[in-house]
Amino acid sequence: MRLTRAAACRSLAGCLIALSLTSPVLAQPRPATVLELAAQQKNLTTFVAAVHTAGLDDTLKAAGPYTIYAPSDEAFAKMPAADRTALLGSPERLKAVLLGHVVKDMVKMRDGDSNITSGAVSSAAGRDLAFGIDDRDRQLVGGAHLITADLRADNGSVNVIDKVLLP
Repeated sequence: MRLTRAAACRSLAGCLIALSLTSPVLAQPRPATVLELAAQQKNLTTFVAAVHTAGLDDTLKAAGPYTIYAPSDEAFAKMPAADRTALLGSPERLKAVLLGHVVKDMVKMRDGDSNITSGAVSSAAGRDLAFGIDDRDRQLVGGAHLITADLRADNGSVNVIDKVLLP
């Protein structure tokens, strides 16, 4: 069977479109670091800016593995304005607070139909992050609700929470 040039081009174009529709992973490689992954999330702009202010860029770009419990922009906005301004304006205090959102290990919050519902892990700040379930069966991390779980990067994962975890 002999194809004309136009038919061959249509056939190739069809195959490429089908491949792009069935294999979105090929089009979007996994981010290398948890910081890059967080920067790609539209609801983590305050968290990413805070990481830069606190000087934690190199830490979150290191080999890991890291599990990050990143407060959403809305979580920062829920803080009283004066407290938020003071926190974001103090790199040392900000660093201590943000390290309370970092675990130096891989913690998978969801695995198929099962979720972490109890236990605790130690944060990079040395504080325990307790896991639980609220009265509406929503996952809790350190008293914050888990909004998005297990976004993966090469050096760990990012989880989005609805509260800034203060010491």
